[in-house]
This record gives sequence, structure tokens and C-alpha cells, in this order.
Amino acid sequence: MSHFADRKYFGIFFACASYGIYSLHFATVKWLTAEHSLWQLVFMRSVVMCLITLAVSGRGTVSAAINSPYRLSTLFRGVLQFVAMACFFLAARDMSLSAVMTLYCTAPLIIVVLSIFILGESVHGYRWLAVMVGVSGSVIAANPGGAINPAPALLALSSAFFWALAVIFTRKNSATDSTPVQLLVTGVVFIVLSGALMTWETPSTLLQWGLMVALGLQIYLAQYFFFEACRFAPASLVGPLEYTSVGWSCLLGYLIFSDIPTPHIIIGAVLVSASGIVLAMSARGKASERAA
Repeated sequence: MSHFADRKYFGIFFACASYGIYSLHFATVKWLTAEHSLWQLVFMRSVVMCLITLAVSGRGTVSAAINSPYRLSTLFRGVLQFVAMACFFLAARDMSLSAVMTLYCTAPLIIVVLSIFILGESVHGYRWLAVMVGVSGSVIAANPGGAINPAPALLALSSAFFWALAVIFTRKNSATDSTPVQLLVTGVVFIVLSGALMTWETPSTLLQWGLMVALGLQIYLAQYFFFEACRFAPASLVGPLEYTSVGWSCLLGYLIFSDIPTPHIIIGAVLVSASGIVLAMSARGKASERAA
């Protein structure tokens, strides 16, 4: 029992570290987009991430990716992730980091709805109530009657939608490649798509070069810690911890951009987070029942 508890604590640590680094990554990109093309930043981070993946995993990863029977599904999932990422960062140009993250965190609610139509799963009782509470929170956070431009709010929600599609697609096609192969293939997809869209502007200072390289290290560490979290703790515990990203985003937004979350963002974040945690806990309960 003690060993199992220790593993869960490791999982919690890795999950919180992952979501914290993701938030730092988002803040770094938002800061650099003031002087550089978003697509150039994505291109640079993806190149660095692929190089780190190859350095850590070895050359066999390339042949494994080329010969994988699941390469097409992995490529398609990479495209969905790219679109989700693009919508997120485009929204972040005109919204505070805390607002974008709050709307992005509606992804678990969208997954519940999509699972009905795509996976044929059933949703009953208080899970629907949790979804409605989460939708209400996203509406409050978007503040359609206030000062927030509806266009970036829709982009943030689109980011959540495409990420939810990527998760649903992963569930539907449960056979997956190894972690290094998935990281490499996803990185290549990001390199190709961002390279086609970018206009290159040579960084003028060593600090800018360093931050661009840091983007690749950040995204690699964030994904590595996430996979480690899933190895040490059940998904039902790791999933709800994603809502710590809202707190990280509020803190980093204040420290870097002097953004102070407005009351409607705070209220919306609380409702979205609470509904997501309820859904995750109910999924955990159903899993326990099946196991019994």
C-alpha cells in the first residue's frame, strides 16, 4: 500500500511539473510573438524537440517511425494537435493567458459530448449536469457581453475542440507507437506545417536565440513529465491536475504581462475546473466498477 501511495505521489509531482512547464511554454511563445512569427517559433521548437528525442532515444526511432503500421493515424493525430496549438496561440495574441487557458480547459467537457457521437459511449445523470456547469463557466470566462473580442474567444474554444478530437481519435485507435516515435512523428508534422507557413526573421540577440531553443526543451520536458506521470499514477488522478494550468497561467500572466484576472475569468475558471474534476472522478468510479 505504501509503495502504491509513493508511486501516486511521484505521479502527482510529474503531472504538476508537466502542466507548469506547459504554462511556461505558452507564456514564452506569447512573449516572443511580439517580435517573431508564431510559425517560426513553432518551427524552431519542433526542430529542437526532434533533435532531443533522437539524441535520447537513438537512431532506431527513425526506422521505427517509418515502418510503423500506425504511422498514418499518428500523422493525423499530429495534424489535429497542430491545429489545436495554432488556435491556442492565435487566441493568446489578443487575450490574457489566464482567459485562453480557462477556455482551453473546456476540452474534457467537449470530449464527453464527442464520445457519445463518435465512440458510442453513454452519459447519464450528474455527468450532464457537470457538463452544463462547465459550459456555463466557459461562457462566463468568454464574457460575450463585455470587453473581450469574441474572435479570439472562439479561437480558444476551437483549440479545445481540436484537442478533444485528437484525444477521441487516440481512444478510437487504441494501438499506438512508443513514446519516442510519437514525439518524433508529431514533431515532423509540426516542422512541415509551420515551415510552410512561416516567414523567417533572424533573431537579433543571443537571448532570443536562447529562448527559441528553450521552447523546444520546454515542450520536450512537458511531454516527458506527462508520460512519466501517467506511468506512476492512474489517468483519473493525472487528468484533473491539468486544471492547475489555470493557476500557473494566472501567475505567469501577472509576472510577465502584468495581466490581472478579471472576476468573470476567475468565476469561469472555478466552474470549468470543478466540472472537469467531477467528470474525471465519475470516470474513475466507473473504471473501478468495471474492474470489480
